[in-house]
Amino acid sequence: MRIGFVCMIDKIESNDLGFTAIWSKTTQLECGTLFMNTNLPDDLFFNKLANVTCLSEKMIDETINIFHKNNMHPFVYTLNNSHLEEFLLKKNFKFYDTQYVLKKHIISESETSHVHHIEKKDSLLWTKVFCKSYDCYEWIDEVNNIVRNSFSQVEYLVDAEHNASCVALYEKNSILGLYCLGTLPEKRKKGLAKLLINYALNKVKIKNLDFLMLETYRRDDLLGFYSKLGFEKVYEKKIYTI
Repeated sequence: MRIGFVCMIDKIESNDLGFTAIWSKTTQLECGTLFMNTNLPDDLFFNKLANVTCLSEKMIDETINIFHKNNMHPFVYTLNNSHLEEFLLKKNFKFYDTQYVLKKHIISESETSHVHHIEKKDSLLWTKVFCKSYDCYEWIDEVNNIVRNSFSQVEYLVDAEHNASCVALYEKNSILGLYCLGTLPEKRKKGLAKLLINYALNKVKIKNLDFLMLETYRRDDLLGFYSKLGFEKVYEKKIYTI
């Protein structure tokens, strides 16, 4: 790989890991970072072993034990590492999904979007939209607690007209990361998510950041949606579980 491309991947991964650490407990293992939030059980984004830099049976066994002790399934993310993938298969892991990492550079400002900037007093509004959008209403107390405690690090938004679409924006390494984008089922296909994306794109332009990045899973079948909005795939990660 080109040095510049590798550096960009490192910056994107650092953005991802930084945001995940806000929502999950972080444990540094031998050559990887384990994220876990037992109050968000079996979510493959917030419960994972990522940033793996070596082949360590001890670390993989430790990861399995930690997750199983909490009655959860371990998810291991691999990035351009066929040796790690082969190793996981030998440990009886199975391929689970692919995560696509996308970015969009800003050429000109997008159409102005009216958004509702969430403050601590109305954190529950964002939380309810998120939990209803992702069909995880049993997480509402934990998510609301996370949101209320992370305003200094994350910008939480919902669309201003319907309060039916949500997003979390996290800036690091001159990259704006777009996370937790969701829309209430009854309000989908009305352009609400696009409004929040446009707001994020304008923020990248105004703050002179490098680009807007987001991640999406193959099983969610949204790659075509984001491609139509001008996002390009940078790389992908394979996810294994047992």
